[in-house]
Amino acid sequence: MTIKYQLRAFWIDLFNKFRFGSQAPRYAECIWVNPAQCQRYIEAADLAAHFGSSVRQLSGRVVADWPTSLEQSFDKHPKLTYCWSHWRDGKSWEDAGAIGFMLERIAVSPTGVTDKCRTPKDVERRFQALDAIWKEVKERGSLPSRRDLVPDNFREVGGILMHIGPGGEPVFSGAGCHRFAMALMLDVPFPAQLGVVHVSALDRLPAMRMSK
Repeated sequence: MTIKYQLRAFWIDLFNKFRFGSQAPRYAECIWVNPAQCQRYIEAADLAAHFGSSVRQLSGRVVADWPTSLEQSFDKHPKLTYCWSHWRDGKSWEDAGAIGFMLERIAVSPTGVTDKCRTPKDVERRFQALDAIWKEVKERGSLPSRRDLVPDNFREVGGILMHIGPGGEPVFSGAGCHRFAMALMLDVPFPAQLGVVHVSALDRLPAMRMSK
C-alpha cells in the first residue's frame, strides 16, 4: 500500500515542482489548519464529480477553477451536527440523530455496510469507540497526526482532508468527519492531509506547513 502512495507522490510532486517551483504542493503532505478559518465544506462526492477523481487522489492537485456553488455551511453536514450535539450539547448518540443516520445509510448501501458497520450492534460499538477517542483527544488537548498514530504512515495519508480554496481558505470535504468535528471543538491548529489547492492559495502553503 505504501508503494502505491510513494509512486503517486513521486509523479504529483515532480509535476508540481516543475510547474510551481520548490514550494509546490506535495501529495498527501501534512498541513496545519486553524479551526477559526474553517467555515465551509463540500460533499466529497460532489467534489469528486467536479474534478473527475476521488477526493483522496486529488491531494496536491492545483486548480484554477473552484466550485464555489458546491460549498455548504457546517450546519448542513449531518455527521458534524450529530457529533456536536453529542459531545458539546450532551445529547445521547440516538437523540443526536447519529444512530438513525447510520442505520439509514446501512439500509441503502449496496453492500449493506457503512463505515465498517453492518448491524445495530456494530453501530453501537463504533460510537463507543468514537467516545473513547474524543476523551483521549480532549485530555491531550490536540489531535495527533497520522505519523503520531502510525509511525510508518506515508506522510498524512488517511488524515482529515482539507482543501485550500481561493485566498487560502481551508475547505473540508468529507474524509475524517468525526476527527474534524473534534478539531473544531478543540479550537487549536490540527494536522490534515492536503487536498486540492486553488492557484491563488499557493503562497499560503509555507505558513500552513509549519508545525503548531
